Amino acid sequence: MRPDILCLGKALTGGTIGLGATLTNEVIFEAFLSDDHDFALMHGPTFMANPLACAAANASLDLFEREPRKEQVARIEAALKVGLERCRGLPHVLDVRVRGAIGLCSLIRQSM
Repeated sequence: MRPDILCLGKALTGGTIGLGATLTNEVIFEAFLSDDHDFALMHGPTFMANPLACAAANASLDLFEREPRKEQVARIEAALKVGLERCRGLPHVLDVRVRGAIGLCSLIRQSM
């Protein structure tokens, strides 16, 4: 299954500066493709197409071509799984999840 719309953010620039992109399937793209502002999908932040952010994104993409990023992320994921698994038994920890280079511990919210 593939998403109809996918919004990308910090990952484009390696987390150095904000830059976003919205990707869609062909059907949605065609539905909003228009020069008429009443039909076009008007989206984008204030700093859309920021030249510095675009340069950072290009540099980040260059690293994917030169360095073994997938293998690096796999190592980070394995380390996060081992490291965060220790949190699973702690009081107030609801869940532990890891996906790629992102790991989190969900905590039980305590009422005040």
